[in-house]
Amino acid sequence: MDTGSGSTVVSTDLAESIGIVAEENDMIYRISGVGRSEFVYLKRIDSIRIGEKEAVNFPLEIGAMNYGFDLNGIIGLDLLQHVKAIINIDQLTLEWN
Repeated sequence: MDTGSGSTVVSTDLAESIGIVAEENDMIYRISGVGRSEFVYLKRIDSIRIGEKEAVNFPLEIGAMNYGFDLNGIIGLDLLQHVKAIINIDQLTLEWN
């Protein structure tokens, strides 16, 4: 989970393992974070779930995510807002109404 990331990103390896692959007409663009940038492609997926919350027809960015440590995805602010997440810093939990 990264509230500083405007979008939700999944690694190409994870995406491919569930059948999401790049296609000729997919939009490719560069995203930037602290000190680095990478190319991603955009897919609208049927649905994505966090616990009991589901986002339907959700845009997902897919990229290499070679950040120097093992990471399969980032839950970005777009998905957190969509599911109306409540972040409890004291308890380090993610909740929603």
